[in-house]
Amino acid sequence: MRDEEWQGLDEEALERLLVERWLYRGLMLGVMFVAAILTTYIGTRGLEGLLDQVTVGALLALALAAAGVAFAMRQQDLRIHRELRRRRPGSGGRTPP
Repeated sequence: MRDEEWQGLDEEALERLLVERWLYRGLMLGVMFVAAILTTYIGTRGLEGLLDQVTVGALLALALAAAGVAFAMRQQDLRIHRELRRRRPGSGGRTPP
């Protein structure tokens, strides 16, 4: 998501966007965990053939891709957090009741 796409949103929409992105990052973490578990399982059985090697390689590539996406999303989220803090000076990051 480019900066222009979220900078026009109001504070409530930005907070909803952050929650949505937090859920996506959680999904990416789940993908990494599943890939790690499957890679470990295949590794404990022993790599018996080319198919096992290709599967392990694909799982590692998937885990690395998910980690890269999650990292890039976090960097964007930090910019959104800074924008929210800039819009609400002196409120300590919370909107008054």
